[in-house]
Amino acid sequence: MKSNRIEYLDSLRGLASIAVVISHFVLAYRLDLEFKLINYSPLHFFFDGFAAVTFFFVLSGYVLTLSMKNKDEIIIGSFFIKRIFRIMPAYVVTLVVSLFFYSQFYSIQTSPDSSPWINSFWNKQLDFEGFFRQLFFFYPENSAELMPQNWSLKTEMQFSFLIPFLFLIYKKLNFTFFALLNLILYLFFSVPVFIFHFSLGICLAMNQENILKAFTSIKRDYKIMLISSILLLYTYRFTLPMYYYYYMREHSFLLNNDDLVWIITGFGSFFLLVYSLVSTQVQKILNLRFLIFIGRISYGIYLTHLIVLIFLVPIFISQLNEIGIMNNYMIWLFSFSFLLILTILLSYFLTMYVEIPMAKFGNFLIKKYGSRYNMIKTN
Repeated sequence: MKSNRIEYLDSLRGLASIAVVISHFVLAYRLDLEFKLINYSPLHFFFDGFAAVTFFFVLSGYVLTLSMKNKDEIIIGSFFIKRIFRIMPAYVVTLVVSLFFYSQFYSIQTSPDSSPWINSFWNKQLDFEGFFRQLFFFYPENSAELMPQNWSLKTEMQFSFLIPFLFLIYKKLNFTFFALLNLILYLFFSVPVFIFHFSLGICLAMNQENILKAFTSIKRDYKIMLISSILLLYTYRFTLPMYYYYYMREHSFLLNNDDLVWIITGFGSFFLLVYSLVSTQVQKILNLRFLIFIGRISYGIYLTHLIVLIFLVPIFISQLNEIGIMNNYMIWLFSFSFLLILTILLSYFLTMYVEIPMAKFGNFLIKKYGSRYNMIKTN
């Protein structure tokens, strides 16, 4: 049972990573303008990369808290080492590979052409300082962005270090104080809005039995309403576009704050995760072997897909143009398939030969050199 739970949670992470890939492809070729009816509908759920990132954060808070919940003690140093070796090696390797492809990069005119958004990342000069800044998740300022998605990895690393302390605060005090602390840190100490996402995951892990029981007790007649509400919260920027963007944002200082978008989407991610935990139908789908595979390489997918999208997809489209394929719809279909297949292949090798071995090496270091001087009692 424990193994199954881990697998379907991984599948959720995998589907979120695929949603990010789709969203970046949509932006790279402005399919949001081509298919407005789909873009501004609940179907945006399947390619809302913005919302998928919030789901990553909520899921991280939940999974990391579960790993500590029933322990009598937390060895902070060991926890940090595990997170560093889980995130950093694959990131550094992908950054170096991105640097290689960047050195070979040149703009290609294709039909259809890529958007200014995707073209902006590698069309600048890159010096050593710019590369060094990106190595530690800092914005490269006027240099080319080798991995534009690294801002979310920086957030993941920062809050990974904070989660054990948030967990201990919650466990030793209560929910009310925990929620108040979140607000104080956000409002008065400029802690990023993402603290709410990780904290939602912590709250779910700490109150899982009661929360899941409450959801399970919802009558079947209300399930459609519940699912609709989850979709609305998760991707509400696109399910209520006209009302929100063109009226409420213009007439409200509060709603003009982009952090509100993150907060509402975070609640959508929270309820989506809860629904996945109580729905046997959803779990049955998530336990499909292919989705489990995608889940296991999800981090690699998130890391590598922009290399393919920025460098290789334009070359692929130019080859399609050369053999006489000019129909936009066919090109988008073929090029997205190319992006997905090649990303999955690269992710598999990154997972098998970098991510897994380095995670094992981190565990080896913990066993050999792990100290108990940084142990914190949880009871």
